[in-house]
Amino acid sequence: MTARGPYERDAITEGQLYRVLKQSMGLALAPDNPMNGFRGGAARQMRDIPWQRFYDLICRWWQEFPDGFRAEYVRRINVLLAAHRIVWDLRANGTLHRVVPAPVQVQIDAVFAELSDPRFAAARTSLRAALDAYDERPQRGRDACKNAMDALESVGKTVFNLPTRTFGDVLNQMRREHRSATETIGVLQRMYDMANNHFRHGMIEPFTLLTSEVDFVVFTFMAGILLIVRL
Repeated sequence: MTARGPYERDAITEGQLYRVLKQSMGLALAPDNPMNGFRGGAARQMRDIPWQRFYDLICRWWQEFPDGFRAEYVRRINVLLAAHRIVWDLRANGTLHRVVPAPVQVQIDAVFAELSDPRFAAARTSLRAALDAYDERPQRGRDACKNAMDALESVGKTVFNLPTRTFGDVLNQMRREHRSATETIGVLQRMYDMANNHFRHGMIEPFTLLTSEVDFVVFTFMAGILLIVRL
């Protein structure tokens, strides 16, 4: 990378990245001109910050790179993360998302493809919010589960033309119309009961689901979306 002025937007320098590290990580005592140069100084400072802040720094540094350099920055960061088997991936927009198994990613892509229909705009917004919460550091499990359930409910109400009703009413309509196997509807009913017992309707009790349960809930709701939208 070329070394022009320290804050020119068409170039990036080690000094600029070091200053961003120092400011964004709150390293007030870090020297302005570190021994052995900015790269060595950055490495020393990064060893002393909590590991979770490293991910914040990745996203913050992305903002400093001019458009012409961002794709390469994303590529190199993802090579680094993959080499250390870190289950995060840097998107082209500078945000991190959790790496999921390939079949799950196929399901995510399929759900968003189905929700591209304008009539599912509300569901798409809710599901995007669910995945943003799922990807958050630390993860916001309650929000991820709640928004995924909201997306499923919105799809059900749209497909069955029940705009003012609940997902319970959607399930009852599915039973009346025999649109799915009894066991399939039963699974959706149990997931709906789980939602009402753990993370919906303004509950104030502490969220107690495990991270693995959050995975199960979010991706089961997404499977439910695919099921209902394709009925």
